[in-house]
Amino acid sequence: MKKRNLKLQLFALLIAGFSLTSCEEEEMKTNNIVDVATSDSQFSTLTAALTKADLVSALQGTGPFTVFAPNNAAFAKAGITSLDGLTKEALTPILTSHVIAGEVKAASVKSGSATTLNGANNIYLSVNSSGVYINGNIKVIATDVDASNGVVHVIDNVIVPPSQNLVQVASGNTNFSELVSLVLAADPAVATALSTASQNGLTVFAPTNAAFTELYKTIPKSTLLAASNKTLLTNVLLYHVVPGRVFSTDLPNVSGDVATASTEKVKFDLTAGAKVIGKSSGSSTITSANILATNGVIHVIDKVLLP
Repeated sequence: MKKRNLKLQLFALLIAGFSLTSCEEEEMKTNNIVDVATSDSQFSTLTAALTKADLVSALQGTGPFTVFAPNNAAFAKAGITSLDGLTKEALTPILTSHVIAGEVKAASVKSGSATTLNGANNIYLSVNSSGVYINGNIKVIATDVDASNGVVHVIDNVIVPPSQNLVQVASGNTNFSELVSLVLAADPAVATALSTASQNGLTVFAPTNAAFTELYKTIPKSTLLAASNKTLLTNVLLYHVVPGRVFSTDLPNVSGDVATASTEKVKFDLTAGAKVIGKSSGSSTITSANILATNGVIHVIDKVLLP
């Protein structure tokens, strides 16, 4: 009889424990995305920004939403140590770039583009053996924080949507003045293609001025600019362009030859840093990666690629 009573008591305790756990899970699920953020001190800057941008009610909606939430350290990393100088109009496109429609758990994330809440721009996800990245430079550092109207993933930087196209980015950087001058001297179709890339975008491997200075030792600039060599110049420039957006965090998933906008292909070597290999020019090191433009992405390289 005592053994039977003991078993009943143990069973009752198990039932009580299960009920308590279920209640806790249910209570957690009643917290919407804003509740989750406001209850966690690491998101104090984010919640202040949402309030200033008047986006709190939007994220309290039915959803479901997937939010890539920058913590306070992420804002500091992005150089945003105060919201005082940021208006609602400035904050809105930044904050809405962190939200996509639907609930996407970590196990379901796939490489590719995703349309954000404002619909005006996409973010680009890369999934490799090291984790999940956004726009090449931003890493997901915690996943699947459940809310009643979606899910939150924590990221280590702030997503800032680009405002310039590929040509504008290159033209605004003095390290690319040689590249820009050659693009303008080539077939006009090159500059047009870089300015008006399709929604899928382009990837440009951009040689610095120093890279061109080195090239000019064997192929003088005057030779490249000769009217009779315009086709050659155009082909060399197009050899630095890959269709679609290929971020550095996509490269671990790339194997074999990769098509360029010219008739020749390039290869990648990640054994000791990231390198792109030209058919007749050998390896060029990617010295800076994932410079985002409205119509593509730029990687800086230290050697001109030759087909």
